[in-house]
Amino acid sequence: MRYIDLEGTFNFRDIGGYKTNENRTVSFGKIYRSDALNFLTPEDVKQVEALGIKTIIDYRNEKERVGNEDVEIPGTTVYYLDPKADVAALASSEMNDKGSGGHQFDTLTADFAKTLMTQQNVQFVHNKDSVEAYKAMFDIILDETNIASVQHCRGGKDRTGYGIALILFALGVDKKTIVEDYMLTNFYKKDKNEKSLQELFDKTGDHDKVLAVRYLKEAHESFIMAALNEIDTHFETPLNYLQKVIGLDDEKITKLKDLYLD
Repeated sequence: MRYIDLEGTFNFRDIGGYKTNENRTVSFGKIYRSDALNFLTPEDVKQVEALGIKTIIDYRNEKERVGNEDVEIPGTTVYYLDPKADVAALASSEMNDKGSGGHQFDTLTADFAKTLMTQQNVQFVHNKDSVEAYKAMFDIILDETNIASVQHCRGGKDRTGYGIALILFALGVDKKTIVEDYMLTNFYKKDKNEKSLQELFDKTGDHDKVLAVRYLKEAHESFIMAALNEIDTHFETPLNYLQKVIGLDDEKITKLKDLYLD
């Protein structure tokens, strides 16, 4: 894993370097994951250009993007894939974001927030819009002319986290490593999240409200495991899920490995 230090985003990283079950290694410099790119500085843009990124996959819905459009990166093609993940969209928003619907935080409790996030991750597995979005994502990255790519949502945690998990499973990375990659969001967004949560407490004095928003903002192992356990329950293995639901046949998986493994 290689973290890309940018001023205008907090969770931009290369998924290269992970070992697979065939004793191969995920290639560096081909697939990146990030939070939204709407605050990139001119220097950030130069740095992203230098990475050779040709393709951006943006999982945010149209409402999220209005007023929060990504900064244009010359030479890239942008694909908008919407898994219709309303809870994930709420989870990654800030109360003062344009179009974020921050008022939805008002009546949220910690227990309900935790339940919502668990349910959202389960829905990634079965929801028709989600399945279609991640099918399209694989079609994009299987086209070698789209290398290198970066995929992102608002916070780079849930929608992006699930997409990256599917890629890593397809490449043969083990579940423990995939969960660890998901959890890295907390390390890279710690300062940003803590500042936001402190501001919320200063404003409300409500510990339960802060915990509720913490559940929304932070990666929790139980959330991604809800999705992975759902896959195991209904399809026995991630590979079966990728083949039967996402449509990755043996030929596509072989091509994916040829493109993205050393």
